[in-house]
Amino acid sequence: MKRMFFCAAVVALCLAGCSSTLKPRPTDANGLFPTSSLIDADGVKLQKPFSARFKPLVYVKTDDSKSIEYNDFFIQSIKNLDVFDRVVGKSDVESIVIQKNLSDRVGNVSDLVGLNRLAKEIGPFLIVTPYVEWKGGYNYMAQITATDAETGETVLKLQNTAFNWAGLDKPLFYPLLNAFAEWARGQTIVTASPATPAQQSARR
Repeated sequence: MKRMFFCAAVVALCLAGCSSTLKPRPTDANGLFPTSSLIDADGVKLQKPFSARFKPLVYVKTDDSKSIEYNDFFIQSIKNLDVFDRVVGKSDVESIVIQKNLSDRVGNVSDLVGLNRLAKEIGPFLIVTPYVEWKGGYNYMAQITATDAETGETVLKLQNTAFNWAGLDKPLFYPLLNAFAEWARGQTIVTASPATPAQQSARR
């Protein structure tokens, strides 16, 4: 039910002339997306060192139930970070399977078992899964989870929340993508200062 409400909210935001949601942008001189926000103080839920094994290929595993704009936003945004040699979506992964005649051995690229089999055939790669949830009102939560396809191990999990009515890119998505970029570049992930009790209460 929350997913359905979120999709409706995003569509409404996209139709609003002043909104800025799901709009891929180029990065700035620091290789980050322009925003004054940082991910939440407790937004780094899990972090393991980035491995150079992931640089040749990242699969952005988006949600088929979401809009084309939603899926394209995350794929193009991670491309714009210029960290990986190749950034692909589901159709691209399916093409790899077909071109390399791996259909009998891989079969399914929608679950971790199938992607693990693919990694054994073509080499290691990173699976990046974005997730967004409407929390009610103008409150939203977004996550990025990165998984090592070769081992099935989660190597990064980031979370961010935002309260906004005029667009979600700058307060919600860009800070999350910037944190992901910092991790992939071996830098320290910069987070916001812990919220005061008053701020925490206002978010509820």
